[in-house]
Amino acid sequence: MYKHILVPTDGSELAEGAARGAVRLARALGARMTALHVLPVPSASALEAWEHHDPDFRPHLERAFERRGHEFLDTVREMAFRAGVQCDCELSRAESPHEAIIERARKLGCDLVVMASHGRHGAAAVLPGSETAKVLALGKVPVLVDLMRGRAPKTELPQGKHP
Repeated sequence: MYKHILVPTDGSELAEGAARGAVRLARALGARMTALHVLPVPSASALEAWEHHDPDFRPHLERAFERRGHEFLDTVREMAFRAGVQCDCELSRAESPHEAIIERARKLGCDLVVMASHGRHGAAAVLPGSETAKVLALGKVPVLVDLMRGRAPKTELPQGKHP
């Protein structure tokens, strides 16, 4: 069935939930995974460099984005490792995440993309900006959408309070 699953992550709880599902699926199928984080293209202007008193503001911003991206990917890699699933990790830099996801899925030969979604209905489901919707609409690789519908995000209980 599926042999190579692409798992885009933005570090959110939604993306981590989708990654957990992807790890379970990959383990059950004997598939491998590639976790992908798409770095934004910083648009640091001379004004921003001046505001931050740093002529090297753009490279510093890029390195900060890269460090965060590696942290997000390390989370997915650890999940996969604990489940005995092979997981490669990639950082990609792009203006639009959906284009990078579609391009990497094609270049890597992935046969499934697992992504998160809020599971909204009606007008909220078609609002621009949903990278998942764009990958579904524009990509050629099947997409398994992990919906948050009916499921609360993982939260921490305050100390001393129990359900």
